[in-house]
Amino acid sequence: MTSRSDRPLDGVTVVDLTSNVAAPFGSAVLADLGADVIHVEGPNGDDCRRMAPTMDDSSAYFQVVNRNKTGVVLDIREAADFARLLDMVEAADVFVTNLRPGKLDRLGLDGASLRRRFPRLIHASLSAYGPVGVERDKPGYDGVLQARTGIASVTGTSDGPPVRAGVSILDVGAGTWLALGVVTALYHRERTGEGGEIATSLFETGVSWVSYHLAANQTTDEPSRRHGSGHPAFSPYGIFQTGDGEICIGIGSDVLFEQLCVALDRRDLITDPRFGTNTQRSRNASELKVELESAMAASTADALAGRLGAAGLPVDAVHLPEQLLSDPQARETGILVEIPDVGLTVSGLPLTFDGVRPQVRRAAPPWPDRWQD
Repeated sequence: MTSRSDRPLDGVTVVDLTSNVAAPFGSAVLADLGADVIHVEGPNGDDCRRMAPTMDDSSAYFQVVNRNKTGVVLDIREAADFARLLDMVEAADVFVTNLRPGKLDRLGLDGASLRRRFPRLIHASLSAYGPVGVERDKPGYDGVLQARTGIASVTGTSDGPPVRAGVSILDVGAGTWLALGVVTALYHRERTGEGGEIATSLFETGVSWVSYHLAANQTTDEPSRRHGSGHPAFSPYGIFQTGDGEICIGIGSDVLFEQLCVALDRRDLITDPRFGTNTQRSRNASELKVELESAMAASTADALAGRLGAAGLPVDAVHLPEQLLSDPQARETGILVEIPDVGLTVSGLPLTFDGVRPQVRRAAPPWPDRWQD
């Protein structure tokens, strides 16, 4: 199989029976990598089309997670359409789905059943709680599983309520695991000729994201807590107020702390017994924050971030996502790409191959009355 360096999966066909965000994001990664991904929607359309904000027959979400795909409508409750789906799967390399495991079993679309018929097929499924266990058929969304796996409980300020992370970290994370699993299975098939079954879930992704908290609890026997923008293992770390806005500082060693104190002209903090080591700084993080913010009050966020950054310190100003549209580093890296025909600028795949980034070649499939065979 030969392909351009920015389309390493050119020649791979994926049947994508998915909806909403997580699994479609995973198959969008495969599409960005050059695979021919056919997004199968039911007669009422993918719910993601109606996620706010909407645009014509689509939505901002739908465009992001279904770019570079083609589309087809099938009502798999009808025998003829179900047969057509099986024909498509037979001709494909990969079948991606996020139907609940029990429904896959009832339809005969589970991995074991399909691979008996199509031994080279790679069956990739993403569910809320995983393919096994008593909760395998429970529905779930990103925020629900952030709550279940403890992410929400460690997000937010110490005196505030649990908070869902501001981006859909479980949707994007699980979709990324799904794509990684598919690529690994394709490599295995290239060597052995055998297909495979790939499964991941929002639940398992959430568990993986809190590994540090699990280990810390077992080490200290203390419950996990919310630290706002701070970090339980490092100090100073997090968001700090300047004269006109906020910056984020990450100090992960005693050497960096000394450099920060010198850059802020607060050398006295280096010998302060409350802040001599990272353990002491973590224990007295609130007091240290007060001291540092007093040294930052006369500076603007951008100027201070520039000065501290020039001193070799890990620091940056707090920006809104939309500021990336005019961000010089975003421009230089080429991470922002245009979705053809819909006028949206979004993140491309955060990977380059031989210095070339995969591009968005087409917008997400329009609604059926505008499709062309």
